[in-house]
Amino acid sequence: MAEDDVLDDENEQDEDLLAGAPLAAGGGRSKLITILLWVAGSIIAIVLMVLISYLIAKKVKTDAYREEQNIVIAPAPPPLGTYHFQKEFRVNTADTDESHFVQLTLSFGYDTENKLLEMELGQRQAQMMHIINIILGGKKKEDLMTPIQKLNLAEEIKSQINMIFSQGKIEEVYFEELIIS
Repeated sequence: MAEDDVLDDENEQDEDLLAGAPLAAGGGRSKLITILLWVAGSIIAIVLMVLISYLIAKKVKTDAYREEQNIVIAPAPPPLGTYHFQKEFRVNTADTDESHFVQLTLSFGYDTENKLLEMELGQRQAQMMHIINIILGGKKKEDLMTPIQKLNLAEEIKSQINMIFSQGKIEEVYFEELIIS
C-alpha cells in the first residue's frame, strides 16, 4: 500500500509540473511564482487602463471635432435702415440729492423693406420724443453708468416705442451720443 501512495503522490506532482505550477517545499506554489503572477497581473491592469483611457480620450476629441465642424458661421444680416432724430434729448434725471442731466442723441434701426414703418416713424416723431423724455426723466445718474445699464435703457426705449407702432417694429436703438452729468 505504501508503494501505491508514493506512486500517487509522484503522479500528482508530475501533473502539477505539466500544468506549469511548480510546487514549493511545503506543497504549494513558491513565493517567487506568486510575486511574478501579481506583477504580471498589475502590468496587464495598467496596460488595460492606459488603453481604455486612450480610447475614451480619442472618442471625446473626435466628438468635439465633429461638433466644431457642425458650427456654421452665418453671414452678417443686411444693414438696417436708420431713423435719426433731428434734435438731441436733454433731460434732468430723477436724482433728488443734486441736479444731473442726460444728453442723448439716438437713432432707430429698422427693416428697410418696410416702407409703411418708415412713414409711421416720421408721423409719430413727437410721440416717440415724448416717450423717450419720460423714460430718461425717470432714471437716476447711477442707473445709467455701466454698459449693461445703458443696454437695458436701449431695450426699454425699444420696447416702449414698439408699443405705439402698427406697421412694424424697430429692431435696434443706437446711442450716437450719451452724456450723463
